[in-house]
Amino acid sequence: MRLALLLLLLGTMALGQGEDPWKRLCAQCHGERAQGVRPYPGLQGAAPLFATPEGRRYLVLVILYGKKGEGGLMPGFAQLKDEELAALLNHLKVLLQAKGDPFTPEEIRKGRGLNLTPDAVKRPEKP
Repeated sequence: MRLALLLLLLGTMALGQGEDPWKRLCAQCHGERAQGVRPYPGLQGAAPLFATPEGRRYLVLVILYGKKGEGGLMPGFAQLKDEELAALLNHLKVLLQAKGDPFTPEEIRKGRGLNLTPDAVKRPEKP
C-alpha cells in the first residue's frame, strides 16, 4: 500500500499539475471515491481487473481509447503521457483497494498505436 501511495504521489508530481489529475479528469463522472455519478458508473467492479494480465490490458485500453457503456461514452485520454495515465490507474487502484502491481509507463506504452475505437474495447470474460 505504501508503494502504491508513493507511486501515486510521484506520478502526480510528474504531471506538473497543482490539481489532482483524478479530480481534473475522472471525478466529475466517476466520483471522488470512484462511486459513480449518475448516469456514469461506479468503478468498484473493476477491482479484480488489476490482478490479471487480461484485466490490466483492458484497463490500459479503456484509459487510452475510451469505452462505450451504459452511461454513455467515456473518452480516451491518449493525449496524456504514459506517466500520467499510469498515475491515474494507480490512483484508482488505491481508491478501490485492489490487488496487483502498480502500473508503469511502459505498460501504458504497450497499448498505444492500436487505433481502437471505444466500441472495440471489450472487458475480458470472467474466469
